[in-house]
Amino acid sequence: MASKARPGAGALEGLALGLLLWRVQLQMFINQTIRSRNAGRIAGTVAGAAVILLAWSWEGFITWLGVEASHRMQLHVDSVHLLSLAFLAYTGVLVFSSLVFSLNALLLNPDLELLLAAPRSVESVLASRMVVQVLRLFLLSLLFTAPALLLLGVVNQTPLIPLAFAVLFLLYPVFVVVIISLMSLLLVRIIPVGRGREVLTLFGIALAIGINLANFLLNPALRDPGFARHPGVAPSLPDVPGASSAWLPSGWAGRSAAAILSGDWVTAGQWLLLLLAASAAVFAAGSVLNGRLYMAGWIQAVPPRRRHAAARVRRSKGALPLLSPVLAAVVIKDWRMRTRDLAQLVRFIMPVVFLFIIFGLRFPRELGAVRSLGDGPPAAMIGLIPAWILLFSLSISLGLSAVSLEGKSIWVYVASPNSTMRFLQAKCWSTALPTASLVALAALAAEIIIRPGWLWAVTAVVLAVAEAIAVTSLMVGIGAVFARFDWTDARRMMHPVGVFIGMGLFSIISSASALLLVISIALAAVTRFPLFTTWLAAMTIAVGGAIAVAALGILFGNQHLRGLEVG
Repeated sequence: MASKARPGAGALEGLALGLLLWRVQLQMFINQTIRSRNAGRIAGTVAGAAVILLAWSWEGFITWLGVEASHRMQLHVDSVHLLSLAFLAYTGVLVFSSLVFSLNALLLNPDLELLLAAPRSVESVLASRMVVQVLRLFLLSLLFTAPALLLLGVVNQTPLIPLAFAVLFLLYPVFVVVIISLMSLLLVRIIPVGRGREVLTLFGIALAIGINLANFLLNPALRDPGFARHPGVAPSLPDVPGASSAWLPSGWAGRSAAAILSGDWVTAGQWLLLLLAASAAVFAAGSVLNGRLYMAGWIQAVPPRRRHAAARVRRSKGALPLLSPVLAAVVIKDWRMRTRDLAQLVRFIMPVVFLFIIFGLRFPRELGAVRSLGDGPPAAMIGLIPAWILLFSLSISLGLSAVSLEGKSIWVYVASPNSTMRFLQAKCWSTALPTASLVALAALAAEIIIRPGWLWAVTAVVLAVAEAIAVTSLMVGIGAVFARFDWTDARRMMHPVGVFIGMGLFSIISSASALLLVISIALAAVTRFPLFTTWLAAMTIAVGGAIAVAALGILFGNQHLRGLEVG
């Protein structure tokens, strides 16, 4: 290869190929949005642009307030340390995004194999992927900071501030992307080929838990009084060792940014040149090492599981009680597909983790506040909040993807003599049973802890189970209307419009049910009717309305699926 004769040729060729890939991806994005001639896509693009403009205006307003406050209050802040901390925090974001991008490219996306089949060296192909990632991070950095940088340039009467920060945002991610790419090539040696999506899900969950824990521990609005700062102690920046060190890239970027804001362009240029030289050297060396690691074999074959001669005894009939063989077959098949997908299982556990973070860390105070309400329906209603959060997650993730879960094998069922209504019934069973069971357990646990009275606790649990069955069935119907059977990535099973409609209907049903229950309490207080009578009436209306909406959703979904029938 040419890269063996000239060590830097792979990096230069990769840079040119990366720019070409970026132009192609940008053109594809424009063709799929602005030039698509699709009203829905154009409307979505316009709505997204409006949201960005609104966020920019708000960011500009906050930046202006900060500038005015700094001029009036004369705050003494070490700008180098502050900006170095900001870039160090930005490094954490870069590490996660680069790791996800690299693992996604190596384990999931088939375009890497297509590029490797082209008459290009392996080093240039892998380098081009790093160039694309750096450009993505560069544009995202500008997207989030452009209003603040433009306003700072206007306030300081220095129009070069946005341009200088743009150069800084372009150079800083290079070393992170290259190092994480090398680590990913080493990491995937121990990851089975079919577990790439699960690994990405685990990384996403770890990031989400870390962000929520940091928010809980550092946000003053969420901290307990025991975490509060002692009076008389002046607030200060976090003391992170080495954040502003002159030997680390975060220190280089912090010093360069501080010099840019203060107008010391000579110092800013020196640190930018140092960052440029280090980034170029890391990129050239990383391109060569990436190519050699890939050629050496970037993934190990996973040995097949040994099957013992004595096979396990299985049931001759995979049927469930009270269900016909056709319904039972679909239900069991769906359950097996769900339980074998580690990513989906972990995704379903996420609400429980967040419930623990939100409620568990503040459990004593919240429990005392709820128990102070005494026995009755108000405490029972509050006890349904954790179950309702769990219902929202499970109904959306399970219900909306139930029909699309079939994929291209839907034609096998369509060609069979079974109706689509029976198919939807099976999907409702496969999603409503686990959802209602988990929601019932969550509601029961909450009611046992709160102790609103056994009568109110039982009715609250019954309400949660009935609403869970109805809402999950409704999501199955919506998922049938917006079904996707041509997906190759399980993360794209659910249509964005279906998700939006499902979330909206869930909010409407939840709000209407809560309003009916509140009205029943107020009606009993005003008319002196028995509280339990009005409570049961409100429950009946709420559950009946949810069932009616779910039935309409199933009918619409069945009407849509009937168009798939052969003949």
